[in-house]
Amino acid sequence: MIRAILVDDEQSALGLLEDMLMELCPQIEIIAKANSAEDAFRLISAEEPDLIFLDVAMPKESGFDLLRRLPNLNFEIIFVTGFDSYAIEAIKFCAIGYILKPIQEAELIQAVAQAKKSISEKQQHNRNLQLIHNLLNPRSANNNIAIPTTAGLEFITTSDIVRCEGIQRCTKVIIKDRKAIISSYNLGDFRKLLENYGFFSPHKSHLINFAHIQRYDREGMLEMSDGMNVPVARRRRQEFLELLKRVK
Repeated sequence: MIRAILVDDEQSALGLLEDMLMELCPQIEIIAKANSAEDAFRLISAEEPDLIFLDVAMPKESGFDLLRRLPNLNFEIIFVTGFDSYAIEAIKFCAIGYILKPIQEAELIQAVAQAKKSISEKQQHNRNLQLIHNLLNPRSANNNIAIPTTAGLEFITTSDIVRCEGIQRCTKVIIKDRKAIISSYNLGDFRKLLENYGFFSPHKSHLINFAHIQRYDREGMLEMSDGMNVPVARRRRQEFLELLKRVK
């Protein structure tokens, strides 16, 4: 799904565009609508959309003025306007589409298809950059790893992962200061993925981050920073204690 924000000072124009997108472009998820550049600035900053449909001629502040004020244009832009005289200015902002009102179905479908292609290429580029960073810094706690979930890929900083817990053929990943996620990777996949980042498997169903250990008691139980207790299997205690001396 492509997360989109619609911006137009005319409520009727917003409603028409929303209806057309829902009917013709099901891959578009409309996450917000704005009637002014000021509202749009706030929403874009907060929601970080993949795409914005932007009217040019709005009172007080134009669509171009809005774009100049935003610190990062890390989204695709489709201009929707009643005036073709803005086309050259739109090109300067690398607009993925430029649609004249009244909106033609074919033009809208074509612009959305181009936006989808561009967003996909950008995401792949970002994944490649992350891979290169990880290869150049193979043991850095600031590296991100891509974790597959039902919603797509989640990029998580390794130092924020508290522990992993095997659940049948999936894995529950407990992350510092955020909700846990369920991944289609099994625990063995995570062992391979995290073995160079200070992680240890104290038990066949668990993988823990040494940096998040709070306490280890005589009964062979670890207390982690999320408050959960994780057992250390008897056959793994000696290895665990030796590794603990090195990392702590």
